Amino acid sequence: ALAPIAEAVGDRLDVLVDGGIRSGLDIVKALALGAKACLIGRAWAYAVAGGGQQGVEHVLQIIRGEMEVAMSRTGATTVADIGPQVLVD
Repeated sequence: ALAPIAEAVGDRLDVLVDGGIRSGLDIVKALALGAKACLIGRAWAYAVAGGGQQGVEHVLQIIRGEMEVAMSRTGATTVADIGPQVLVD
């Protein structure tokens, strides 16, 4: 449902995705489908409970690395390069 919603609202408002974001690949997919940002509450909540600030820093490093891998495989060199063209039907 994300792509049609993002298309319907256009530039009138920013679409944020919350729920189901478990990895950097999920973030890349959501951005490709039209989201302007993703909320990663569960990932950092588990990380802070398990390791405090260091846990959160570690999880963010993992997510960033996953995004970098996904982006490199699609040819996107910046987050701004992520669009529907990175998805495979």
